Amino acid sequence: MSKEFDVIVVGARCSGSPLAALLARRGVKVALVEQASFPSDTLSTHIFEAQALTFLDRLGVIEKIRATGAPFVDRVDLRAEDLEFVTPIRLHPGDVGGTASVRRLLLDPILAQTAAEAGADLRMASKVTGLVEDQGRVAGVRVAQNGSEATLRARLVVGADGRNSTIASLVGARRYNLTPNERFLYWSFFEGVEPDSDPAFVFHRWGNRMVIATHADSGLYQVILIPDLVDLPCFREDLEGSFMEYACSCRPVAQALSSARRTGKLFGMLRWEGFFREASGPGWVLVGDAGNFKDPTPGQGIQDAFRQVDALVPAIATALDGSGEDIDSEMAAWAAGETRTRPSTTGSRPIWARPGRRPR
Repeated sequence: MSKEFDVIVVGARCSGSPLAALLARRGVKVALVEQASFPSDTLSTHIFEAQALTFLDRLGVIEKIRATGAPFVDRVDLRAEDLEFVTPIRLHPGDVGGTASVRRLLLDPILAQTAAEAGADLRMASKVTGLVEDQGRVAGVRVAQNGSEATLRARLVVGADGRNSTIASLVGARRYNLTPNERFLYWSFFEGVEPDSDPAFVFHRWGNRMVIATHADSGLYQVILIPDLVDLPCFREDLEGSFMEYACSCRPVAQALSSARRTGKLFGMLRWEGFFREASGPGWVLVGDAGNFKDPTPGQGIQDAFRQVDALVPAIATALDGSGEDIDSEMAAWAAGETRTRPSTTGSRPIWARPGRRPR
């Protein structure tokens, strides 16, 4: 069985679903292919900032985001060594909030549903098994679902399938600017934390310690620890004890957790490489973590995916008016622009906490 589309988007999470939704709203015939069945968790800090909230507002899902119970936090509790203070996050006209934390179990289904409602052909639990090629260009994908295989053809295939992208692997996209991690992450969620009418996003860094914490969806409180990589063996000897000792060494987190209890498991990212990938080629383009994976500490991945989608949608819409060569040229120009403007893969602090950068 073969079916024709203008664009096939592989991956229905933070880059793929919004891309498919916005293209479908422009009248583009889109297939959205996702290997998982939602709700399905994925490794993520779950945190995004003002620009991402504004994007979600423009996408038309901001009330669904509010309905998760995640507060839109407008203050930050900062510590840099002995300097500690609480300050408002500077918002720009049109911003709906400063930061938020929504678990991907809730966020990703909202985005996928939005794409389906916009008219995208959403195919969950569908695994890409190979590419379709035509005269040296990628012209579609082969997809396995429920024991059968279908061929989907399109003028452009978008890999929005994360840092371990199947599309990137199949097209042989080269990775470069590899940057190994120097810290590791553990995070978890707690229930029973007293609600705060004016919550603050906690970002504390002192000595060799770094702690991030915030109120999240469903009345939960999220705590992220970022120890030095050299401390990993000792930290894992007593994971639960190490996590709580490290978390409670941060004053506002210790106060928040004084009568709380952890819910769910401890999540961890222990080893990774930041990288760029060649982000386009004949008949294909990569977006989000498929094209660029960065240190998760600043929590910029979701916001960066949305920003890339914003730029890629008009580029694809323009490209589809031309020939295959025009599409490839337009995607190459977009990819070159993204390489010049993407945030660093080695960033260690949120953008509002970096020296010389004003809050937003």
